[in-house]
Amino acid sequence: MAASGSIVQSVVSGAALIGFYGLVFWRIVKQNAGNRVIESGVLALAVAFVMIAAMKIPNLPDWVAPGLGILFLLLGFLMMFFLMQQGYNAIRRRKRNS
Repeated sequence: MAASGSIVQSVVSGAALIGFYGLVFWRIVKQNAGNRVIESGVLALAVAFVMIAAMKIPNLPDWVAPGLGILFLLLGFLMMFFLMQQGYNAIRRRKRNS
């Protein structure tokens, strides 16, 4: 009985984490179309600070720190993608104007 309770808790916490990630990424994509690099970088920095603070809290559930680490990693990749996209668009504009 206890094993099924922990499985349900894992599924619910995983679904909540995926929903939160979806909300964060949706906000980045839709809200600030002008400079997504800055917004995703600021969010990654904020997640890093929250992750550092969360590691100091005793009796924290086991899924919180790895979940924040995954979010930080995904935001970092997203920031680098938007940075490369801006660089590619700048090169295309420069070649078009030359």
